[in-house]
Amino acid sequence: MREIETTEIHTVQAFVEEIVPNLGFQRQPVYRGQADIGWRLVPSLLRESIGQSEFKNWDDLECALAFQFKQQAGQPFLGGETPGTELEWRAIGQHFGLPTRFTSWTENALVALFFATENRRDESDGVVWRILPGDRDLILTQDFEQVPDRPQLYFPKHGHPEILAQKTCFLSHVLPEFDTPAISFEDHYESCSEDRLHLCQIVIPHEFKSSIRHHLRGMGIDHRTLFPGLRGLCGSIREKIYAHTDSYEWVFAA
Repeated sequence: MREIETTEIHTVQAFVEEIVPNLGFQRQPVYRGQADIGWRLVPSLLRESIGQSEFKNWDDLECALAFQFKQQAGQPFLGGETPGTELEWRAIGQHFGLPTRFTSWTENALVALFFATENRRDESDGVVWRILPGDRDLILTQDFEQVPDRPQLYFPKHGHPEILAQKTCFLSHVLPEFDTPAISFEDHYESCSEDRLHLCQIVIPHEFKSSIRHHLRGMGIDHRTLFPGLRGLCGSIREKIYAHTDSYEWVFAA
Protein backbone atom coordinates (compact mmCIF):
# COMPACT_ATOMS: atom_id res chain seq x y z
CA MET A 1 0.00 0.00 0.00
CA ARG A 2 1.36 3.41 -0.97
CA GLU A 3 1.44 6.24 1.54
CA ILE A 4 0.43 9.82 0.78
CA GLU A 5 3.22 12.29 1.47
CA THR A 6 2.08 14.96 3.94
CA THR A 7 3.72 18.25 4.85
CA GLU A 8 2.59 21.42 6.62
CA ILE A 9 3.26 25.07 5.76
CA HIS A 10 2.55 28.34 7.60
CA THR A 11 3.66 30.97 5.07
CA VAL A 12 3.61 31.65 1.34
CA GLN A 13 7.39 31.45 1.35
CA ALA A 14 7.29 27.93 2.79
CA PHE A 15 4.66 26.95 0.24
CA VAL A 16 6.76 28.23 -2.66
CA GLU A 17 9.50 25.83 -1.58
CA GLU A 18 7.03 22.97 -2.16
CA ILE A 19 6.33 23.98 -5.78
CA VAL A 20 7.76 21.45 -8.22
CA PRO A 21 9.01 22.53 -11.68
CA ASN A 22 7.89 20.88 -14.88
CA LEU A 23 9.08 17.27 -14.89
CA GLY A 24 9.35 16.94 -18.66
CA PHE A 25 7.10 16.62 -21.70
CA GLN A 26 3.48 15.95 -20.68
CA ARG A 27 4.52 15.72 -17.01
CA GLN A 28 3.25 18.97 -15.52
CA PRO A 29 2.65 18.97 -11.73
CA VAL A 30 -0.92 19.97 -10.87
CA TYR A 31 -2.53 21.21 -7.65
CA ARG A 32 -5.97 21.36 -6.04
CA GLY A 33 -6.85 23.60 -3.11
CA GLN A 34 -9.61 22.72 -0.63
CA ALA A 35 -10.65 24.93 2.28
CA ASP A 36 -11.44 21.92 4.47
CA ILE A 37 -8.95 19.11 4.86
CA GLY A 38 -11.84 16.81 5.75
CA TRP A 39 -13.24 16.97 2.21
CA ARG A 40 -12.37 13.83 0.28
CA LEU A 41 -11.13 13.83 -3.32
CA VAL A 42 -14.45 12.67 -4.74
CA PRO A 43 -15.99 14.11 -7.94
CA SER A 44 -19.26 15.99 -7.80
CA LEU A 45 -21.10 13.23 -9.68
CA LEU A 46 -20.49 10.76 -6.86
CA ARG A 47 -22.09 13.16 -4.38
CA GLU A 48 -25.41 12.83 -6.21
CA SER A 49 -28.22 10.50 -5.10
CA ILE A 50 -28.37 7.96 -7.90
CA GLY A 51 -30.86 5.89 -5.92
CA GLN A 52 -33.40 8.70 -6.27
CA SER A 53 -32.96 8.86 -10.05
CA GLU A 54 -34.21 6.59 -12.84
CA PHE A 55 -30.69 5.53 -13.83
CA LYS A 56 -29.05 2.21 -13.01
CA ASN A 57 -25.41 3.29 -13.06
CA TRP A 58 -23.25 6.38 -12.65
CA ASP A 59 -22.23 6.53 -16.30
CA ASP A 60 -25.85 6.78 -17.47
CA LEU A 61 -26.56 9.51 -14.92
CA GLU A 62 -23.54 11.51 -16.06
CA CYS A 63 -24.52 11.11 -19.72
CA ALA A 64 -28.04 12.37 -18.98
CA LEU A 65 -26.68 15.44 -17.17
CA ALA A 66 -24.24 16.13 -20.00
CA PHE A 67 -26.97 15.74 -22.63
CA GLN A 68 -29.10 18.40 -20.96
CA PHE A 69 -26.09 20.67 -20.60
CA LYS A 70 -25.22 20.42 -24.30
CA GLN A 71 -28.81 21.13 -25.26
CA GLN A 72 -29.11 24.28 -23.17
CA ALA A 73 -25.61 25.75 -22.78
CA GLY A 74 -24.95 26.78 -26.35
CA GLN A 75 -24.49 30.22 -27.87
CA PRO A 76 -26.08 32.29 -25.06
CA PHE A 77 -23.59 31.00 -22.48
CA LEU A 78 -20.48 29.85 -24.33
CA GLY A 79 -20.39 32.41 -27.14
CA GLY A 80 -18.85 31.50 -30.46
CA GLU A 81 -16.44 28.83 -29.17
CA THR A 82 -18.54 25.68 -28.82
CA PRO A 83 -16.82 22.59 -27.37
CA GLY A 84 -15.88 20.15 -30.11
CA THR A 85 -15.74 16.86 -28.18
CA GLU A 86 -17.62 15.08 -25.43
CA LEU A 87 -14.57 15.53 -23.23
CA GLU A 88 -14.62 19.30 -23.68
CA TRP A 89 -18.34 19.48 -22.90
CA ARG A 90 -17.87 17.58 -19.64
CA ALA A 91 -14.88 19.72 -18.65
CA ILE A 92 -16.77 22.98 -19.23
CA GLY A 93 -19.78 21.62 -17.36
CA GLN A 94 -17.59 20.58 -14.42
CA HIS A 95 -16.08 24.05 -14.15
CA PHE A 96 -19.52 25.63 -13.83
CA GLY A 97 -21.05 23.12 -11.42
CA LEU A 98 -22.40 20.26 -13.55
CA PRO A 99 -21.94 16.94 -11.72
CA THR A 100 -19.28 14.95 -13.59
CA ARG A 101 -16.61 12.34 -12.93
CA PHE A 102 -13.97 15.11 -12.90
CA THR A 103 -12.37 17.14 -10.14
CA SER A 104 -10.84 20.51 -10.99
CA TRP A 105 -7.09 21.10 -10.61
CA THR A 106 -4.68 23.83 -11.68
CA GLU A 107 -1.19 24.19 -13.09
CA ASN A 108 -0.68 27.26 -10.88
CA ALA A 109 0.19 26.25 -7.31
CA LEU A 110 -0.64 29.73 -5.95
CA VAL A 111 -4.16 29.46 -7.38
CA ALA A 112 -4.62 26.22 -5.42
CA LEU A 113 -3.29 27.95 -2.30
CA PHE A 114 -5.89 30.71 -2.78
CA PHE A 115 -8.75 28.19 -2.67
CA ALA A 116 -7.18 26.30 0.23
CA THR A 117 -7.01 29.43 2.40
CA GLU A 118 -10.66 30.38 2.17
CA ASN A 119 -11.70 31.30 5.70
CA ARG A 120 -14.50 29.12 7.03
CA ARG A 121 -16.55 29.66 10.16
CA ASP A 122 -15.74 26.19 11.47
CA GLU A 123 -12.00 27.04 11.41
CA SER A 124 -11.07 24.04 9.30
CA ASP A 125 -7.51 23.50 8.16
CA GLY A 126 -6.98 23.88 4.44
CA VAL A 127 -5.09 21.56 2.12
CA VAL A 128 -3.38 21.75 -1.25
CA TRP A 129 -3.18 18.41 -3.04
CA ARG A 130 -0.33 17.92 -5.50
CA ILE A 131 -0.01 15.31 -8.25
CA LEU A 132 3.33 14.59 -9.88
CA PRO A 133 2.70 12.63 -13.10
CA GLY A 134 5.08 9.71 -13.41
CA ASP A 135 4.73 9.42 -17.18
CA ARG A 136 2.99 11.16 -20.06
CA ASP A 137 0.31 8.43 -20.31
CA LEU A 138 -1.47 10.13 -17.42
CA ILE A 139 -2.23 13.08 -19.74
CA LEU A 140 -5.10 12.83 -22.21
CA THR A 141 -4.21 13.99 -25.70
CA GLN A 142 -6.30 16.76 -27.22
CA ASP A 143 -7.70 14.48 -29.93
CA PHE A 144 -9.11 12.05 -27.34
CA GLU A 145 -12.88 12.44 -27.65
CA GLN A 146 -14.35 10.02 -25.13
CA VAL A 147 -14.51 10.41 -21.36
CA PRO A 148 -11.82 8.22 -19.73
CA ASP A 149 -12.69 5.37 -17.35
CA ARG A 150 -9.47 5.62 -15.31
CA PRO A 151 -7.59 8.46 -13.60
CA GLN A 152 -6.18 10.77 -16.27
CA LEU A 153 -5.55 14.51 -16.55
CA TYR A 154 -7.16 16.67 -19.21
CA PHE A 155 -5.99 20.17 -20.14
CA PRO A 156 -8.95 21.81 -21.91
CA LYS A 157 -8.76 23.68 -25.20
CA HIS A 158 -11.79 25.85 -24.46
CA GLY A 159 -10.67 29.40 -23.75
CA HIS A 160 -13.24 30.55 -21.20
CA PRO A 161 -11.75 33.50 -19.23
CA GLU A 162 -12.09 31.79 -15.83
CA ILE A 163 -10.48 28.57 -17.02
CA LEU A 164 -7.61 30.53 -18.55
CA ALA A 165 -7.14 32.72 -15.47
CA GLN A 166 -7.12 29.76 -13.10
CA LYS A 167 -5.05 27.55 -15.46
CA THR A 168 -7.62 24.83 -14.83
CA CYS A 169 -7.22 21.19 -15.73
CA PHE A 170 -9.34 18.17 -14.84
CA LEU A 171 -8.76 14.77 -13.27
CA SER A 172 -11.09 11.92 -14.18
CA HIS A 173 -12.14 9.47 -11.46
CA VAL A 174 -13.13 5.83 -11.52
CA LEU A 175 -16.89 5.35 -11.31
CA PRO A 176 -18.03 2.54 -8.98
CA GLU A 177 -20.80 0.07 -9.59
CA PHE A 178 -24.28 1.17 -8.56
CA ASP A 179 -24.38 -0.72 -5.28
CA THR A 180 -20.81 0.04 -4.14
CA PRO A 181 -19.65 3.15 -2.28
CA ALA A 182 -17.68 5.91 -3.98
CA ILE A 183 -13.91 5.55 -3.87
CA SER A 184 -11.96 8.73 -3.20
CA PHE A 185 -8.87 9.42 -5.27
CA GLU A 186 -6.63 9.23 -2.22
CA ASP A 187 -8.02 5.77 -1.39
CA HIS A 188 -7.51 4.70 -4.99
CA TYR A 189 -3.92 5.98 -4.85
CA GLU A 190 -3.10 4.12 -1.66
CA SER A 191 -4.57 0.83 -2.87
CA CYS A 192 -3.41 0.88 -6.50
CA SER A 193 0.26 0.70 -7.44
CA GLU A 194 -0.32 0.73 -11.21
CA ASP A 195 -0.67 4.51 -11.64
CA ARG A 196 2.75 6.07 -12.07
CA LEU A 197 2.15 9.25 -10.12
CA HIS A 198 2.95 10.75 -6.75
CA LEU A 199 0.29 12.28 -4.50
CA CYS A 200 1.07 14.76 -1.73
CA GLN A 201 -1.05 16.85 0.62
CA ILE A 202 0.20 20.21 1.88
CA VAL A 203 -1.69 21.19 5.03
CA ILE A 204 -2.41 24.81 5.97
CA PRO A 205 -3.51 25.17 9.63
CA HIS A 206 -6.54 27.44 9.90
CA GLU A 207 -4.76 30.05 12.05
CA PHE A 208 -2.39 30.85 9.16
CA LYS A 209 -5.03 31.16 6.44
CA SER A 210 -5.66 34.90 6.89
CA SER A 211 -2.03 36.02 6.68
CA ILE A 212 -1.38 33.78 3.66
CA ARG A 213 -4.46 35.19 1.94
CA HIS A 214 -3.19 38.74 2.56
CA HIS A 215 0.14 37.89 0.97
CA LEU A 216 -1.54 36.26 -2.02
CA ARG A 217 -3.61 39.39 -2.59
CA GLY A 218 -0.41 41.42 -2.62
CA MET A 219 0.93 39.06 -5.30
CA GLY A 220 -2.13 39.56 -7.51
CA ILE A 221 -3.84 36.28 -6.64
CA ASP A 222 -7.39 37.30 -5.73
CA HIS A 223 -11.02 36.99 -6.81
CA ARG A 224 -10.71 39.67 -9.46
CA THR A 225 -7.82 37.99 -11.28
CA LEU A 226 -9.14 34.43 -10.95
CA PHE A 227 -12.77 35.22 -11.83
CA PRO A 228 -12.70 37.82 -14.64
CA GLY A 229 -15.97 39.70 -14.69
CA LEU A 230 -18.54 40.82 -12.14
CA ARG A 231 -18.34 37.65 -10.04
CA GLY A 232 -14.66 38.24 -9.38
CA LEU A 233 -15.12 41.96 -8.83
CA CYS A 234 -17.80 41.41 -6.18
CA GLY A 235 -15.71 38.75 -4.44
CA SER A 236 -12.72 41.06 -4.41
CA ILE A 237 -14.74 43.95 -2.97
CA ARG A 238 -16.18 41.76 -0.22
CA GLU A 239 -12.78 40.43 0.79
CA LYS A 240 -11.18 43.88 0.82
CA ILE A 241 -13.85 45.20 3.19
CA TYR A 242 -12.82 42.63 5.80
CA ALA A 243 -9.08 42.78 5.09
CA HIS A 244 -7.90 45.30 7.67
CA THR A 245 -5.37 45.27 10.46
CA ASP A 246 -4.20 47.48 13.32
CA SER A 247 -0.73 45.93 13.33
CA TYR A 248 1.94 45.30 10.73
CA GLU A 249 3.47 42.44 12.69
CA TRP A 250 1.94 39.75 10.46
CA VAL A 251 3.49 41.44 7.40
CA PHE A 252 7.04 40.93 8.63
CA ALA A 253 6.51 37.63 10.44
CA ALA A 254 8.88 34.89 9.34
